[in-house]
Amino acid sequence: MNAFAEFEQAQKEGWANFGPLETITIAAGGRLVQYAGVASGMRVLDVGCGTGVIAITAERLGAQVTGIDLTPKLLARARENSNLAEVEVDWREGDAEELPLHDAEFDIVLSQFASHVCTEAGGRGCGDVPSS
Repeated sequence: MNAFAEFEQAQKEGWANFGPLETITIAAGGRLVQYAGVASGMRVLDVGCGTGVIAITAERLGAQVTGIDLTPKLLARARENSNLAEVEVDWREGDAEELPLHDAEFDIVLSQFASHVCTEAGGRGCGDVPSS
């Protein structure tokens, strides 16, 4: 495994412990969704969705949301949270630097935490992703 792959694996394992901190992100997440102008019918991608705060907030406004995260434990928590909120989000495991998606598939891309790992190198990084 190369150095970058080792770093990525360490991040995947480290972020798995974030779940208990999700409550401190709710207010900022709501403000991010509001600031971004998310509205009903919009196609929204939440990069580094973690426990789903941004994705669920956007879905509750009527958007069609896909949440992508590197960490399976956080995606499991996001699924639990969306079930509690009674919303349907398309949750996917994936890397923010190699998004398994098509160009122009979404109206807006948001990230509360993952924008720090995005780069413009390679052309498919997060680019100008609004973040809180």
